[in-house]
Amino acid sequence: MNISNHTIMKYILSTIFCVVLLGNLSAQDESIYIHYHINPVLINPAAAGFDEGHELFLNARGQFTGFAGDGAPNSYALSYNGRVSETFGLGAQIFREDIASLTRTRVQLNYAFQFNKFENFKLGIGFSTEFESIRVPSSYQNNPLVDIDDVLLLETIDGRNFFDASLGAWGVLKENTFFGLTIPNLISQRLDNIDPNTDETSRYYMLTGGHAFPVEGFNFILEPSILIRKAKDSPFGVDFNIKAKYLEEKIIAGLTYRSGTGGNIALLVGSRLDQFRIFYSYDFAFQRFQRYNSGSHELTLSLEFGKKEKDRSAQHRR
Repeated sequence: MNISNHTIMKYILSTIFCVVLLGNLSAQDESIYIHYHINPVLINPAAAGFDEGHELFLNARGQFTGFAGDGAPNSYALSYNGRVSETFGLGAQIFREDIASLTRTRVQLNYAFQFNKFENFKLGIGFSTEFESIRVPSSYQNNPLVDIDDVLLLETIDGRNFFDASLGAWGVLKENTFFGLTIPNLISQRLDNIDPNTDETSRYYMLTGGHAFPVEGFNFILEPSILIRKAKDSPFGVDFNIKAKYLEEKIIAGLTYRSGTGGNIALLVGSRLDQFRIFYSYDFAFQRFQRYNSGSHELTLSLEFGKKEKDRSAQHRR
């Protein structure tokens, strides 16, 4: 059989991506998206319905563009969250991630309870339930570089299914200071291999907080924030974010530095047009691997509806 060098390299890179993901499922990074500070429900279920009204988000992220052809990771998320009663919010999210020949699909429901009886303080407690499926196509067995007797590969061709539950808290103090705590993978169990003696919980946590500083007389807001995250078998990481809003979000710009595994930096631009918002960011890593790819791109589109004007004004201040 004659196989070109290009084809061999593509198979090798595809196999590497699949092996790395399959070998690190317990350490999956829920904060893969840079735009979590635009849509905090991505990382914290308690943020669902926290503001009055309803929101739809469409998020797309392409990592390591230009590397491995079509095998580089691409992630997509479609989410909704809204207030369904005075003290209760709901959210629903669908995630899809394609890495080489592997497809990872997650369906998540968020439930949040808000406590609004405190003066200048608003608190929400929430949890999420999630179903996750990981698959590779059966045609992957025809890859000449793949061991067809690999048990992990055969299981994934048949589909590896997981159930997961997470817990979170989200709060706002005096409309300008926000904070959150998330414990993802609080319960994590394979549905096709239930063993009460098996602990697949990742002991993962995320802490976030920030403050909006209005610049009086200039219709300008500067918002620094931080995210601290730790996962089992994954390096400790800290994100430092700074976001600037001008003319009630008509112009938005931001910068993120993400530490861990060499670190990377992201540049953000965005804008609001009535109920619509659009955000784009480009990030690159301070690693030798950056030589072989052209960085990562992320795009977020959002639509707000059913939100009162006073609540939208309060959101601008955060």
